[in-house]
Amino acid sequence: MERVILAAKAVSGDRAKAIEWLNQPLKEFGGKTPLELIAEGRTNDVIGYLESIESGFVG
Repeated sequence: MERVILAAKAVSGDRAKAIEWLNQPLKEFGGKTPLELIAEGRTNDVIGYLESIESGFVG
């Protein structure tokens, strides 16, 4: 979980915003939230998504 928060913070610049983001539905993942994806064992998918955003790509 901390890996995801750190990756989200790298995108948002704010830890509180990063934590809020964990509950936001992602259309790229069928409306599932990052927390739902993590619970399904898809942490690497969430981190990859964040890294693509940080690199200038969406999803």
